[in-house]
Amino acid sequence: MKIHIEFCERWNYHPEFDRVSKIITKIYPNVEIEGNRNTPRTGSFEVELDGKVIFSKFQLGKFPSETDIKSWF
Repeated sequence: MKIHIEFCERWNYHPEFDRVSKIITKIYPNVEIEGNRNTPRTGSFEVELDGKVIFSKFQLGKFPSETDIKSWF
């Protein structure tokens, strides 16, 4: 399983990337998590699972909770 997280560096969303990554690896220790592949969009925090967006801060207006994360799998 491969997860990509695009997170805004301009607004310092790196701590959220770390938090979400830790929760995911706690649930699924063998998952591969990758951060920004390209320059991220301002305000972005989007999670893709095998190429499909499963969470978007743009759409929901919030960061994912642990409950949100558990519902992805």
